[in-house]
Amino acid sequence: MEEQRVTRATNICPACGAAFTCGMDAGLAACWCASLPPVLAVPESPVGQCYCPDCLKKKIAASLAPPR
Repeated sequence: MEEQRVTRATNICPACGAAFTCGMDAGLAACWCASLPPVLAVPESPVGQCYCPDCLKKKIAASLAPPR
């Protein structure tokens, strides 16, 4: 049986303000975002903040959508 770690929120999403856990900041071997397509760079900010799962999924979908 795989051991599960409970981690507290480590980041605040720069897009929506939601608190979420970055696996890298939490010291995990991998982050949840590693399972998503790598189509976006980390947002430009002084601290290199990542997007929360919902915002990152929306941004990826928008970037993959055909131009109108």
